[in-house]
Amino acid sequence: MALLRWDPWGELASLQRDMNEAFTRSSGMGRSGSLLPAIDAFRTDDGTVVRVELPGMKQEDVDVSAHDGMLTICGERTVGDEVAEDAWIRRERAYGRFERSFSLPEGTDPNAIEATFDDGVLELTIPHPEERKPRKIEIGKGVIDA
Repeated sequence: MALLRWDPWGELASLQRDMNEAFTRSSGMGRSGSLLPAIDAFRTDDGTVVRVELPGMKQEDVDVSAHDGMLTICGERTVGDEVAEDAWIRRERAYGRFERSFSLPEGTDPNAIEATFDDGVLELTIPHPEERKPRKIEIGKGVIDA
Protein backbone atom coordinates (compact mmCIF):
# COMPACT_ATOMS: atom_id res chain seq x y z
CA MET A 1 0.00 0.00 0.00
CA ALA A 2 1.45 3.35 -1.05
CA LEU A 3 1.37 6.29 1.33
CA LEU A 4 0.23 9.60 -0.08
CA ARG A 5 1.19 12.88 1.55
CA TRP A 6 -1.63 15.28 2.19
CA ASP A 7 -0.90 18.75 0.83
CA PRO A 8 -3.18 21.20 2.67
CA TRP A 9 -1.91 24.19 0.63
CA GLY A 10 -2.64 22.37 -2.62
CA GLU A 11 -6.14 21.55 -1.36
CA LEU A 12 -6.68 25.19 -0.38
CA ALA A 13 -5.51 26.42 -3.81
CA SER A 14 -7.82 23.93 -5.53
CA LEU A 15 -10.76 25.06 -3.40
CA GLN A 16 -10.00 28.71 -4.16
CA ARG A 17 -9.88 27.98 -7.92
CA ASP A 18 -13.21 26.15 -7.74
CA MET A 19 -14.83 28.99 -5.77
CA ASN A 20 -13.51 31.64 -8.18
CA GLU A 21 -14.89 29.73 -11.16
CA ALA A 22 -18.26 29.26 -9.45
CA PHE A 23 -18.60 32.96 -8.63
CA THR A 24 -17.52 34.18 -12.07
CA ARG A 25 -19.93 31.75 -13.77
CA SER A 26 -22.83 32.83 -11.56
CA SER A 27 -22.14 36.53 -12.13
CA GLY A 28 -22.14 36.03 -15.90
CA MET A 29 -18.64 37.45 -16.29
CA GLY A 30 -16.71 34.25 -17.06
CA ARG A 31 -12.93 34.02 -17.29
CA SER A 32 -12.70 36.40 -20.22
CA GLY A 33 -14.61 39.12 -18.37
CA SER A 34 -12.06 39.84 -15.68
CA LEU A 35 -8.36 40.51 -15.84
CA LEU A 36 -6.16 40.12 -12.79
CA PRO A 37 -2.52 39.95 -13.83
CA ALA A 38 -0.20 37.64 -11.92
CA ILE A 39 2.30 39.43 -9.67
CA ASP A 40 5.54 38.29 -8.07
CA ALA A 41 7.24 40.40 -5.40
CA PHE A 42 10.51 39.79 -3.61
CA ARG A 43 13.01 41.64 -1.45
CA THR A 44 16.59 42.41 -2.38
CA ASP A 45 19.33 44.15 -0.40
CA ASP A 46 18.39 47.46 -2.05
CA GLY A 47 14.59 47.26 -2.04
CA THR A 48 11.58 45.38 -3.32
CA VAL A 49 11.07 44.15 -6.88
CA VAL A 50 7.55 43.66 -8.23
CA ARG A 51 7.00 41.83 -11.53
CA VAL A 52 3.61 41.95 -13.25
CA GLU A 53 2.76 39.57 -16.11
CA LEU A 54 1.02 41.47 -18.90
CA PRO A 55 1.33 39.26 -22.00
CA GLY A 56 0.15 40.83 -25.21
CA MET A 57 0.09 44.32 -23.72
CA LYS A 58 2.24 47.28 -24.67
CA GLN A 59 3.96 49.73 -22.38
CA GLU A 60 1.49 52.47 -23.34
CA ASP A 61 -1.43 50.25 -22.19
CA VAL A 62 -0.22 50.37 -18.55
CA ASP A 63 -0.15 53.18 -15.95
CA VAL A 64 1.82 53.08 -12.71
CA SER A 65 1.37 55.73 -10.02
CA ALA A 66 2.31 56.30 -6.39
CA HIS A 67 0.13 58.52 -4.22
CA ASP A 68 -0.42 58.79 -0.46
CA GLY A 69 1.62 55.68 0.30
CA MET A 70 -0.13 53.53 -2.32
CA LEU A 71 1.33 52.07 -5.51
CA THR A 72 -1.31 51.56 -8.21
CA ILE A 73 -0.89 49.60 -11.43
CA CYS A 74 -3.74 49.84 -13.93
CA GLY A 75 -4.35 49.24 -17.60
CA GLU A 76 -6.56 47.59 -20.16
CA ARG A 77 -6.17 44.63 -22.50
CA THR A 78 -8.50 44.90 -25.46
CA VAL A 79 -9.73 42.10 -27.70
CA GLY A 80 -9.02 44.06 -30.85
CA ASP A 81 -11.01 44.51 -34.03
CA GLU A 82 -9.44 41.68 -36.04
CA VAL A 83 -12.07 39.13 -34.87
CA ALA A 84 -15.80 39.78 -35.00
CA GLU A 85 -17.65 39.12 -31.74
CA ASP A 86 -19.79 36.34 -33.26
CA ALA A 87 -16.74 34.61 -34.83
CA TRP A 88 -15.24 33.40 -31.55
CA ILE A 89 -15.20 29.64 -31.02
CA ARG A 90 -13.44 29.78 -27.67
CA ARG A 91 -12.02 32.70 -25.70
CA GLU A 92 -10.13 31.93 -22.48
CA ARG A 93 -7.75 34.86 -22.20
CA ALA A 94 -8.87 37.62 -19.88
CA TYR A 95 -9.63 41.02 -21.37
CA GLY A 96 -10.70 44.30 -19.92
CA ARG A 97 -9.57 46.89 -17.43
CA PHE A 98 -7.59 46.01 -14.33
CA GLU A 99 -6.26 47.85 -11.30
CA ARG A 100 -4.03 46.56 -8.52
CA SER A 101 -2.98 48.66 -5.51
CA PHE A 102 -0.39 47.97 -2.84
CA SER A 103 0.72 49.81 0.28
CA LEU A 104 4.23 51.20 0.12
CA PRO A 105 6.43 51.01 3.21
CA GLU A 106 6.30 54.21 5.24
CA GLY A 107 9.01 56.61 4.15
CA THR A 108 9.28 55.28 0.58
CA ASP A 109 10.29 58.00 -1.89
CA PRO A 110 7.88 57.67 -4.85
CA ASN A 111 10.36 59.55 -7.07
CA ALA A 112 12.93 56.79 -6.53
CA ILE A 113 10.69 53.99 -7.87
CA GLU A 114 11.92 52.69 -11.24
CA ALA A 115 9.84 50.83 -13.84
CA THR A 116 10.78 48.82 -16.94
CA PHE A 117 8.60 46.96 -19.42
CA ASP A 118 10.09 44.09 -21.42
CA ASP A 119 8.47 41.12 -23.20
CA GLY A 120 5.10 41.68 -21.53
CA VAL A 121 6.54 41.92 -18.01
CA LEU A 122 6.35 45.14 -16.02
CA GLU A 123 9.13 45.29 -13.41
CA LEU A 124 9.08 47.85 -10.62
CA THR A 125 12.07 48.44 -8.34
CA ILE A 126 11.10 50.10 -5.08
CA PRO A 127 14.09 51.18 -2.95
CA HIS A 128 13.93 50.59 0.78
CA PRO A 129 13.07 53.79 2.67
CA GLU A 130 15.87 55.56 4.46
CA GLU A 131 16.05 54.40 8.02
CA ARG A 132 14.76 56.82 10.55
CA LYS A 133 17.76 57.16 12.80
CA PRO A 134 17.95 59.61 15.65
CA ARG A 135 20.18 62.53 14.80
CA LYS A 136 22.58 63.84 17.38
CA ILE A 137 22.32 67.57 17.77
CA GLU A 138 25.47 69.28 18.92
CA ILE A 139 25.04 71.89 21.59
CA GLY A 140 27.15 74.94 20.90
CA LYS A 141 28.61 77.29 23.50
CA GLY A 142 26.51 80.33 24.02
CA VAL A 143 27.86 83.81 24.41
CA ILE A 144 26.99 85.42 27.70
CA ASP A 145 27.31 89.18 27.95
CA ALA A 146 28.52 90.39 31.32
